[in-house]
Amino acid sequence: MPLAQAKVFYYDFVEIKPWTYELVISNLGLAFVGSKNSNIESSILGFYPNHILVQDSKKLAPYVQQLKEYFAGTRRSFTVPIDYSSFGTPFQNQVVKMIENIPYGTTISYNDLASAINGSTSVRTVAHAVALNPSLIFIPSHRVILASDSYRMGEKEKQRLIKLEEGYLNAID
Repeated sequence: MPLAQAKVFYYDFVEIKPWTYELVISNLGLAFVGSKNSNIESSILGFYPNHILVQDSKKLAPYVQQLKEYFAGTRRSFTVPIDYSSFGTPFQNQVVKMIENIPYGTTISYNDLASAINGSTSVRTVAHAVALNPSLIFIPSHRVILASDSYRMGEKEKQRLIKLEEGYLNAID
């Protein structure tokens, strides 16, 4: 792809112990959330090859702020835009959009998620779409119960996020 046709994504990092998260946006919204590693290109470009990455903390500030609020227990849903345009097939998009409707502090099985999708007969196909979710936490795939080690940031992080939400729900209710 010629450089003039390459899409530009903007990224920044936010440390929320014990993790440092990488957030990436396009001009349309959030495109990727992952954990920081020694080479940002190895993770984001695995999802979106042939993109230019520019670090821009100012553009990412609303996303960083909402993620911090989520971990502080003051935010239960996200209002920043999410960019679905470069992600997956129409079916995979349908799955991740359904995940957004799972209430804070609750979990469902991937079998239940597959049943909720009109015409879906394959739990395995739904589970694959869940595993490909590029915008972790903002699209709360940690609320979908899958087999061990199927959450991209690991089963330990998935359980930490579920317990975080349950703790804040119990503290407020």
